[in-house]
Amino acid sequence: MRKWRAVLFFLAVAAACISSYEVFDVRAAFFCAALGPRTKEIFGFLTRLGISTPYLVATFAGFVYFRFVGNKTLANVAAFLFVAVAASGLANDLIKVLVGRSRPGLLLSRGFYGFKPFTAKYFYASFPSGHSNTIAALCYGLFLVLGRFKYPLLISALAVMSSRVVVGAHFPSDVLFGAWLGVAVTGLLWRGFHKRGLSIRAANREREEPRPASFST
Repeated sequence: MRKWRAVLFFLAVAAACISSYEVFDVRAAFFCAALGPRTKEIFGFLTRLGISTPYLVATFAGFVYFRFVGNKTLANVAAFLFVAVAASGLANDLIKVLVGRSRPGLLLSRGFYGFKPFTAKYFYASFPSGHSNTIAALCYGLFLVLGRFKYPLLISALAVMSSRVVVGAHFPSDVLFGAWLGVAVTGLLWRGFHKRGLSIRAANREREEPRPASFST
Protein backbone atom coordinates (compact mmCIF):
# COMPACT_ATOMS: atom_id res chain seq x y z
CA MET A 1 0.00 0.00 0.00
CA ARG A 2 1.34 3.40 -0.99
CA LYS A 3 2.07 5.88 1.80
CA TRP A 4 -0.71 8.27 0.82
CA ARG A 5 -3.19 5.42 0.72
CA ALA A 6 -2.03 4.26 4.14
CA VAL A 7 -2.55 7.77 5.51
CA LEU A 8 -6.01 8.00 3.99
CA PHE A 9 -6.88 4.57 5.35
CA PHE A 10 -5.77 5.62 8.85
CA LEU A 11 -7.79 8.84 8.64
CA ALA A 12 -10.84 6.87 7.51
CA VAL A 13 -10.45 4.46 10.42
CA ALA A 14 -9.98 7.34 12.87
CA ALA A 15 -13.05 9.11 11.52
CA ALA A 16 -15.08 5.89 11.75
CA CYS A 17 -13.96 5.39 15.37
CA ILE A 18 -14.91 8.94 16.34
CA SER A 19 -18.29 8.61 14.62
CA SER A 20 -18.89 5.29 16.32
CA TYR A 21 -17.99 6.79 19.70
CA GLU A 22 -20.48 9.60 19.21
CA VAL A 23 -23.32 7.64 17.60
CA PHE A 24 -23.14 3.85 17.76
CA ASP A 25 -21.08 2.63 20.71
CA VAL A 26 -23.60 3.27 23.48
CA ARG A 27 -26.47 1.86 21.45
CA ALA A 28 -24.46 -1.24 20.59
CA ALA A 29 -23.59 -1.81 24.26
CA PHE A 30 -27.25 -1.71 25.36
CA PHE A 31 -28.40 -3.78 22.39
CA CYS A 32 -25.87 -6.54 23.08
CA ALA A 33 -26.63 -6.47 26.80
CA ALA A 34 -30.22 -7.43 25.96
CA LEU A 35 -29.27 -10.45 23.84
CA GLY A 36 -30.21 -13.91 25.04
CA PRO A 37 -27.83 -16.26 26.88
CA ARG A 38 -27.64 -18.70 23.96
CA THR A 39 -26.36 -15.99 21.63
CA LYS A 40 -23.80 -14.86 24.16
CA GLU A 41 -22.71 -18.45 24.72
CA ILE A 42 -22.00 -18.91 21.00
CA PHE A 43 -20.09 -15.66 20.71
CA GLY A 44 -18.37 -16.39 24.01
CA PHE A 45 -16.85 -19.45 22.34
CA LEU A 46 -15.80 -17.47 19.28
CA THR A 47 -14.16 -14.77 21.36
CA ARG A 48 -11.65 -17.25 22.74
CA LEU A 49 -10.11 -17.45 19.28
CA GLY A 50 -8.75 -13.96 19.86
CA ILE A 51 -6.51 -14.96 22.78
CA SER A 52 -2.92 -14.42 21.72
CA THR A 53 -1.12 -16.93 23.98
CA PRO A 54 -1.83 -20.12 21.95
CA TYR A 55 -0.70 -18.43 18.73
CA LEU A 56 2.48 -17.11 20.31
CA VAL A 57 3.35 -20.52 21.77
CA ALA A 58 2.56 -22.34 18.52
CA THR A 59 4.52 -19.98 16.26
CA PHE A 60 7.51 -19.87 18.61
CA ALA A 61 7.53 -23.68 18.80
CA GLY A 62 7.22 -23.81 15.02
CA PHE A 63 10.17 -21.47 14.61
CA VAL A 64 12.37 -23.60 16.88
CA TYR A 65 11.33 -26.82 15.16
CA PHE A 66 11.80 -25.63 11.58
CA ARG A 67 15.15 -24.05 12.42
CA PHE A 68 16.21 -27.39 13.89
CA VAL A 69 15.18 -29.40 10.82
CA GLY A 70 16.71 -26.82 8.49
CA ASN A 71 13.61 -25.46 6.76
CA LYS A 72 14.50 -21.77 6.67
CA THR A 73 11.39 -20.65 4.81
CA LEU A 74 8.94 -22.14 7.29
CA ALA A 75 11.12 -20.93 10.16
CA ASN A 76 10.84 -17.42 8.73
CA VAL A 77 7.08 -17.84 8.38
CA ALA A 78 6.74 -18.87 12.01
CA ALA A 79 8.97 -16.00 13.13
CA PHE A 80 6.97 -13.52 11.06
CA LEU A 81 3.64 -14.64 12.52
CA PHE A 82 5.06 -14.64 16.05
CA VAL A 83 6.45 -11.12 15.75
CA ALA A 84 3.26 -9.88 14.04
CA VAL A 85 1.04 -11.04 16.90
CA ALA A 86 3.50 -10.03 19.61
CA ALA A 87 4.43 -6.59 18.25
CA SER A 88 0.87 -5.60 17.43
CA GLY A 89 -0.20 -6.78 20.87
CA LEU A 90 2.47 -4.69 22.61
CA ALA A 91 1.46 -1.61 20.62
CA ASN A 92 -2.17 -2.30 21.48
CA ASP A 93 -1.44 -2.61 25.22
CA LEU A 94 0.52 0.63 25.22
CA ILE A 95 -2.38 2.52 23.67
CA LYS A 96 -4.76 0.95 26.20
CA VAL A 97 -2.77 2.44 29.08
CA LEU A 98 -2.39 5.83 27.41
CA VAL A 99 -6.08 6.16 26.49
CA GLY A 100 -7.77 4.47 29.46
CA ARG A 101 -11.20 4.09 27.90
CA SER A 102 -13.97 2.65 30.07
CA ARG A 103 -15.50 -0.68 29.12
CA PRO A 104 -19.19 -1.26 28.40
CA GLY A 105 -19.59 -2.81 31.84
CA LEU A 106 -19.05 0.56 33.49
CA LEU A 107 -21.62 2.15 31.20
CA LEU A 108 -24.21 -0.49 32.03
CA SER A 109 -23.58 -0.64 35.77
CA ARG A 110 -22.63 2.95 36.65
CA GLY A 111 -23.53 4.99 33.59
CA PHE A 112 -19.89 5.99 33.07
CA TYR A 113 -18.84 6.49 29.46
CA GLY A 114 -15.47 8.14 29.06
CA PHE A 115 -11.75 7.97 29.69
CA LYS A 116 -9.29 7.62 32.54
CA PRO A 117 -5.85 7.89 30.89
CA PHE A 118 -2.66 6.33 32.22
CA THR A 119 -4.29 3.46 34.07
CA ALA A 120 -3.79 -0.27 33.66
CA LYS A 121 -7.05 -1.33 35.31
CA TYR A 122 -9.23 -3.80 33.42
CA PHE A 123 -12.36 -1.66 33.32
CA TYR A 124 -10.39 1.19 31.77
CA ALA A 125 -8.68 -0.89 29.08
CA SER A 126 -11.38 -0.98 26.41
CA PHE A 127 -9.59 0.85 23.59
CA PRO A 128 -8.29 -0.78 21.44
CA SER A 129 -9.55 -4.36 21.56
CA GLY A 130 -6.72 -6.82 22.17
CA HIS A 131 -8.59 -9.85 20.85
CA SER A 132 -9.47 -7.99 17.65
CA ASN A 133 -5.88 -6.88 17.34
CA THR A 134 -4.60 -10.43 17.68
CA ILE A 135 -6.99 -12.08 15.24
CA ALA A 136 -6.52 -9.32 12.65
CA ALA A 137 -2.72 -9.57 12.85
CA LEU A 138 -2.84 -13.37 12.64
CA CYS A 139 -5.35 -13.61 9.78
CA TYR A 140 -3.70 -10.86 7.75
CA GLY A 141 -0.30 -12.44 8.36
CA LEU A 142 -1.58 -15.83 7.20
CA PHE A 143 -3.10 -14.21 4.12
CA LEU A 144 0.21 -12.56 3.25
CA VAL A 145 2.09 -15.83 3.77
CA LEU A 146 -0.34 -18.09 1.92
CA GLY A 147 -1.58 -15.66 -0.72
CA ARG A 148 -5.00 -17.34 -0.60
CA PHE A 149 -7.98 -18.13 1.66
CA LYS A 150 -8.86 -14.44 1.76
CA TYR A 151 -12.54 -14.86 2.54
CA PRO A 152 -12.29 -17.64 5.16
CA LEU A 153 -9.63 -15.62 6.99
CA LEU A 154 -11.64 -12.42 6.72
CA ILE A 155 -14.80 -14.12 7.99
CA SER A 156 -12.86 -15.65 10.90
CA ALA A 157 -11.46 -12.26 11.87
CA LEU A 158 -14.87 -10.56 11.64
CA ALA A 159 -16.47 -13.30 13.74
CA VAL A 160 -14.01 -12.81 16.58
CA MET A 161 -14.18 -9.03 16.29
CA SER A 162 -17.97 -8.98 16.49
CA SER A 163 -17.88 -11.37 19.44
CA ARG A 164 -16.05 -8.78 21.52
CA VAL A 165 -19.01 -6.43 21.19
CA VAL A 166 -21.63 -9.13 21.72
CA VAL A 167 -20.09 -10.40 24.97
CA GLY A 168 -19.90 -6.85 26.28
CA ALA A 169 -16.13 -6.57 26.49
CA HIS A 170 -15.71 -3.75 23.95
CA PHE A 171 -17.44 -1.06 21.94
CA PRO A 172 -17.44 -1.21 18.11
CA SER A 173 -14.83 1.57 17.83
CA ASP A 174 -12.47 -0.41 20.10
CA VAL A 175 -12.76 -3.39 17.81
CA LEU A 176 -12.27 -1.38 14.64
CA PHE A 177 -9.12 0.38 15.80
CA GLY A 178 -7.64 -2.77 17.33
CA ALA A 179 -8.08 -4.62 14.04
CA TRP A 180 -6.60 -1.74 12.04
CA LEU A 181 -3.58 -1.64 14.34
CA GLY A 182 -3.01 -5.39 13.92
CA VAL A 183 -3.17 -5.11 10.13
CA ALA A 184 -0.94 -2.01 10.03
CA VAL A 185 1.79 -3.53 12.22
CA THR A 186 1.69 -6.81 10.29
CA GLY A 187 2.01 -4.97 6.98
CA LEU A 188 5.04 -3.04 8.21
CA LEU A 189 6.68 -6.24 9.42
CA TRP A 190 5.99 -7.90 6.06
CA ARG A 191 7.91 -5.13 4.32
CA GLY A 192 10.71 -5.38 6.86
CA PHE A 193 11.14 -9.12 6.33
CA HIS A 194 11.32 -8.69 2.56
CA LYS A 195 13.81 -5.84 2.79
CA ARG A 196 16.06 -8.18 4.75
CA GLY A 197 15.70 -10.82 2.04
CA LEU A 198 13.83 -13.25 4.30
CA SER A 199 11.54 -15.59 2.40
CA ILE A 200 8.15 -15.91 4.11
CA ARG A 201 6.10 -17.71 1.52
CA ALA A 202 4.87 -21.05 2.87
CA ALA A 203 4.30 -22.46 -0.61
CA ASN A 204 6.16 -22.26 -3.91
CA ARG A 205 4.54 -19.06 -5.06
CA GLU A 206 6.20 -15.85 -6.20
CA ARG A 207 9.20 -15.03 -4.03
CA GLU A 208 9.11 -11.28 -4.33
CA GLU A 209 6.38 -9.13 -2.81
CA PRO A 210 6.84 -5.43 -3.59
CA ARG A 211 4.10 -4.50 -1.16
CA PRO A 212 1.69 -6.25 1.20
CA ALA A 213 -1.34 -7.84 -0.34
CA SER A 214 -4.73 -6.53 0.64
CA PHE A 215 -7.93 -8.17 1.80
CA SER A 216 -9.72 -5.86 -0.61
CA THR A 217 -7.81 -6.89 -3.73
